[in-house]
Amino acid sequence: MRRLISALIIISSFLTADLLLAAETAKAPHVAFSSKYRNVDYFFTDRAEAEAIADGANYDFAIREVGWDLISAVGRACSSVRNIQAIFIDRINFKERHSLVVLGVLADLEFLAFNIDSALPNNTLKELISAFEREHVSVIRLAEASSVELLISGK
Repeated sequence: MRRLISALIIISSFLTADLLLAAETAKAPHVAFSSKYRNVDYFFTDRAEAEAIADGANYDFAIREVGWDLISAVGRACSSVRNIQAIFIDRINFKERHSLVVLGVLADLEFLAFNIDSALPNNTLKELISAFEREHVSVIRLAEASSVELLISGK
């Protein structure tokens, strides 16, 4: 029960002040809306909705179009890593390429950013990358130093 209360306090800080900092001083992104799959919260940033609208849709349509295969594979991978509570999604690509652009994860109530400028900073992110591979989810490092793109391998 204490862990649940702690999680709610931390999540509320995401929604109001963006105060949490990761070990590498990356700020946790602002959460616009969320959903849940397999005990893992999917936190979507303001940009996810804005980009969906710019692509001529809304969040609900974009999620349906990106596909259940990807959504469930990401959820299974995240829930298989012991201490991951949430994943931060910054964009839903649903037109030509069905993928999610991910900024990082919430693990042990700490925001861990994906950072392409250095090796993965800790075992949690290393375990998550391995879990993605087991679920046939490709991880593509983007030019944006703070995000990766996730898509079903071979698509």
